Amino acid sequence: MTAPAHATLYDDVFYPGRAYEHTHPNRLATLAALYGMSPPPPERCRVLELGCGVGGNLLPLAFQYPESEFVGIDLSKLTIERGQRNLGGLGLSNVELLHCDILDVDARFGQFDYIIAHGVYSWVPPAVRSKIMAIFKQNLSPQGVAYVSYNAHPFSHARNMARDMMLFHTRHLTDMHQKVAQSRAIMKFLSEATKADTVHGAVMRDQYERLTKMLDEVVFHDDLNEQAKAFLLHEVVEFAGEHGLQYLSDAEFSRRNLAGYSDDVRAVLQRFPDSEFMARDQYQDFIDGFGFRRTLLCHAGVTLTRPLDMNFVRRFHLLASTDPVATEFCLADASEMEFKTQEGSSLRVSHPLLKAAYLCLGRAWPAALTFDELVGEAGRQLDATGAQAPSAEDVQLLLEAMFVLACSGEVSFFQSRPAVARSVSDRPLACPVARRQSESDTMVTNMLHQTVRLEDDRGCRILRLLDGTRSFDELVAEIRHADAGGAGGEAPQQDPEAVAASLRQFLRTAARLGLLIR
Repeated sequence: MTAPAHATLYDDVFYPGRAYEHTHPNRLATLAALYGMSPPPPERCRVLELGCGVGGNLLPLAFQYPESEFVGIDLSKLTIERGQRNLGGLGLSNVELLHCDILDVDARFGQFDYIIAHGVYSWVPPAVRSKIMAIFKQNLSPQGVAYVSYNAHPFSHARNMARDMMLFHTRHLTDMHQKVAQSRAIMKFLSEATKADTVHGAVMRDQYERLTKMLDEVVFHDDLNEQAKAFLLHEVVEFAGEHGLQYLSDAEFSRRNLAGYSDDVRAVLQRFPDSEFMARDQYQDFIDGFGFRRTLLCHAGVTLTRPLDMNFVRRFHLLASTDPVATEFCLADASEMEFKTQEGSSLRVSHPLLKAAYLCLGRAWPAALTFDELVGEAGRQLDATGAQAPSAEDVQLLLEAMFVLACSGEVSFFQSRPAVARSVSDRPLACPVARRQSESDTMVTNMLHQTVRLEDDRGCRILRLLDGTRSFDELVAEIRHADAGGAGGEAPQQDPEAVAASLRQFLRTAARLGLLIR
């Protein structure tokens, strides 16, 4: 296979690579199984990523699943070389990053159980979009899942309007930093100059606020790309249909939840039959003003089952960060108890089994529990208070509660149990990929395939020490030594008890962030 010779904009301006949790094979397998498929287990599968960048999405997956195979391709030679250097420092033998054009992918690559195209489809020419769909058809295993993300309408109409204005204002500039700075400047001017009581003014302010939260490199590649094209969901699905594929679902399960709509809106959306599953999602985009889609596809011949029975939560591992707000509470009676999630949601329950179950989920986080495990642990919590054992009616109530929370996204569910530590071990071990990432960044990937931020450089330094070889006391000694200036510094001056207390807090935080492994 001959590598492409021409350079790309991504050779000139590096695009930051990271993990995208919606692309995780465990999540893709879960949704496929939910709708009646028999997807290959993520522990033993083949994954192809089109436009893999530096491998920020694939390398954490390759570490998690050593018996699976991961292949990433990208058109940018310098980006692939950078990714290969990252790969070399991790010693992973089950992942390959190739400098390759998407147009050159053919049957020789073999079949893959999961094919990922994140942040590519909207930013390539029509011929490449067609090739992506052809790859999904040709290289996807019979029960495999393809993931494709893209800018979506209706929100992208506003984004494109802002882009046209920025491109006009910066039409004579070539330097990336100047182009981005002037793009932000014109949007700031327009957000302030447009009338406050007009729709146009509101759109300009919204677009400017969006730009202020983006990295320069992302603005340059995503918003200032002149050929970028947005789509309606049905356009992508119909195009996929022409290639022998069908719509599986959105990668975010909670998008199908209708609880947030008014009764009238919900009544209309509920009238869509299962045969028009995609059409209902399309109308939800119209209602929500959605602007970015993560679409899952499978082969057209696969039989899908759309109706969901609440018993589906019994089939999966449940995960939720439900922590009690108050330190004093009673599980045995019907007093109300409030829980908070990491996302800031608030849940109030008064039934003893529900209170105990939410407490158990929060204490298990970031580890997951099966429904039966949850019932068992919650029952033991209640038994310790002298409360009655849960009845069959109580368990049914908990099942209904987990179904509602799973549909709303407050409880995540997975086919395979995430390989994350539930507590801090005697010799703490952090994910090697996160430790490597912490050498140059405070943003690292956890074992749930999420990007989390360490507090500072000292936190990065401590994380790198968590290689499973050091006891707590040895970690304290090394931290004191490093804080004093390293090998050439003075004797440690920090109080060992203060360092120990700080380390305990760091380890608790690292565990809650999903950075520690079993």
